[in-house]
Amino acid sequence: MARQLRLLIVSGAFLLAGFIALFLVPSRPSNQPPPLPLMGEVGNFVVTNQAGARVEAASFRGQPMVVDLIFTRCPGPCRQLTSVLRKIQDGLAAAGSAARLVSVTSDPEFDTPPVLAGYSGKFGADPARWQFVTGDKTVLRDLATRQLKLVLVEKDAAERSGPDDLFLHSTMVVVVDRGGRLRAVVEGLEPGAVEKVLRAVEKVEKEK
Repeated sequence: MARQLRLLIVSGAFLLAGFIALFLVPSRPSNQPPPLPLMGEVGNFVVTNQAGARVEAASFRGQPMVVDLIFTRCPGPCRQLTSVLRKIQDGLAAAGSAARLVSVTSDPEFDTPPVLAGYSGKFGADPARWQFVTGDKTVLRDLATRQLKLVLVEKDAAERSGPDDLFLHSTMVVVVDRGGRLRAVVEGLEPGAVEKVLRAVEKVEKEK
């Protein structure tokens, strides 16, 4: 539990730093909103999507990404979060946005490409826009925690309330710009999350 608490504190500190950065940007004309802060950077990674295809970080450069962390055996919050991303997908399509969505599994041993394909189909995910990715456990953990700054802790057997209660993880939605930089973090299960993410994507798409 102490390790989980430390990770939650680190995640909270990361979010606090982002909020502080919003107030430290240089002053701009009153008719121009301040740019989103730079909160980190996503480096290289190699994963596998729901179609079994190899996917690298370079595949997403040049277009914003909306990223979350889920696992298909999750007893509740992950399905809620995936429903939120479905609404974001529809909003992006309606706005003519080129942004892509990426759902990273925390449970690669169970979440194989066929499992992710079945799960994504239940939520009406457009495979041309929205990829569900699995792969090497170490790579996925590094992507989630070090690069995306999300909390991911595998629960000890004694702490689990049931066979599917496997992880303590963030329900945040991360917005990454065209250059692979973290620009916004939104709590995906709070009211207004869809609109906040769509506004953040719109901002980074307008940047030169």
